[in-house]
Amino acid sequence: MLEELVEHATIDRYPPGRHIFRERDIDNRTVFLLSGQLALMANGQPAVTVKSDTSEACYPIAQHQPRLVSALARTSVTVLSVDTGFLSQLIRRNAPVASADSNNEVHEEESDPRINSLLKRPLFEHLPYAHRQVLMRRMVEVPVAAGEVVIREGEESENYYLIAEGCCRLSRSVGGDSGQEIIMGDLDPGHGFDEGALIENEPNEWTVTMLEDGLLLKLSKGEFLTLLVRPFIKWVGCDEALLRQTDGAVLLDVRTPAAFQRNNLPGSLNMPLIVLRRAVTIIDRTRSYIVCCDVGRRSATAAFLLAQRGIDTAILEGGLRKSLRK
Repeated sequence: MLEELVEHATIDRYPPGRHIFRERDIDNRTVFLLSGQLALMANGQPAVTVKSDTSEACYPIAQHQPRLVSALARTSVTVLSVDTGFLSQLIRRNAPVASADSNNEVHEEESDPRINSLLKRPLFEHLPYAHRQVLMRRMVEVPVAAGEVVIREGEESENYYLIAEGCCRLSRSVGGDSGQEIIMGDLDPGHGFDEGALIENEPNEWTVTMLEDGLLLKLSKGEFLTLLVRPFIKWVGCDEALLRQTDGAVLLDVRTPAAFQRNNLPGSLNMPLIVLRRAVTIIDRTRSYIVCCDVGRRSATAAFLLAQRGIDTAILEGGLRKSLRK
């Protein structure tokens, strides 16, 4: 099988900056990355990098046709390409138990049904295809036991977690060294945690403890910010924000009530971030929101929380410190 594949395949080298294929191309070729790094891009979204020394390179690169993304060489790259129809026939001949669809196309690798279920949530459905494809391969399964502490309040954050199975509890300490805790809430499958600490580059705000045996999906900080946060961060200037407000958008101020009382933009609604976390499930999803805070970091966390519900959200560029000086 391997000899036949090599006989019908072509191996090409591309310098940095050269396109291997472009969005909307139809070339009926299945492409594998042999060496170097590729950037996958779609509709002006942030690029996703695929490296030849990772597990992602074991699979075809964005094989759907017409192409949903463009592939650009970040470094000098070597790729192997083969006619998709021939590859499908070769697989069927050598693996008769493998299923193939009526169009004889090569399928994307099967992923865990639990991951597929999570990817149907609004947050992931709105991701560019390239991000979803890479995301499925970079999530690491972490089995956890009842009573296990996943993250501790005050510690530095390194990962974002999605709950695939089981439930966990969020708590915060009160009274200094008294050891007393206040329960902030419980999370069930489909929810994630630790996004605020990662986005704002701050220590964990709370302790997360498993209430039962379960399974978490872990994503490193860098991958979380690249694959899940950046695609949803849209910035608008003060003038555009006020214009959108007149068209029905809600200007959402996520600072504390005390800060809101000191100064605010006319017509804005105060909903501190800690309140938004609890109220996000009942927020009107038919409205658009423009989130603001002092400098923007908490706004990014709020925008991500709203994006998880499929809510159209933008962030006030420069924060209130810039806008209120005007």
